[in-house]
Amino acid sequence: MKKQLLDYNKISSLFVFPQNEDYTDNVKNVQQYLDKELPSIGEMLQPFTDVVSTVTKYELEDLYLRTFEVQSITTLDIGYVVFGDDYKRGELLVNLNKEHQTYGIDCGGELADNLSNVLKLINVLEDKSLLNDLINKLVAPALTRMIQGFGDDQLLAKEKVYIKHHKTLLDKHESFTIYKHALFALYKALDHDFNIKIQEQPQRSGGFLSSIKQEITLES
Repeated sequence: MKKQLLDYNKISSLFVFPQNEDYTDNVKNVQQYLDKELPSIGEMLQPFTDVVSTVTKYELEDLYLRTFEVQSITTLDIGYVVFGDDYKRGELLVNLNKEHQTYGIDCGGELADNLSNVLKLINVLEDKSLLNDLINKLVAPALTRMIQGFGDDQLLAKEKVYIKHHKTLLDKHESFTIYKHALFALYKALDHDFNIKIQEQPQRSGGFLSSIKQEITLES
């Protein structure tokens, strides 16, 4: 009997920019969905949902920007997380764009390798070998590195850079790293469905976390 995958199109709504008024409701819907389908993973997501449900729209947008764009911990463009500036990311974007067009997926204002867009492919891809590669060679390695970006060492390293260059401290909002719960819940959901066996790519040219390390090295 064919295994029924979780609804990753629904889950993808966790990782879009929270500018729409229905973002909080969408997060709550995902929470209820996971609580019903996989309670252990719903429990992992709960801290994220709790914060989303209590902060203002402005604060929520700020948390997103601080996590993924301005003074960011990581990026949602997972091709960049995996390949950095290597030409392979360009090839990936071309191929992902073709898949999105094939299945009528609107990438909105984001690139084809944005996490929210890639997740929308999971339930529609007909080529199961391609789907396996997508998860094990791209999504899972990217999520691993993104989650590592929330570690104490990485956050302290980023703070060092910003103190030196911008004379500012990272936001000490207790919810600043809240997206790590959403990313970790996603990883565990994928592991449940695909039994992840990460296939690391060859060493990349640059990358999001390595760019921070390089900046610290050059300035030390």
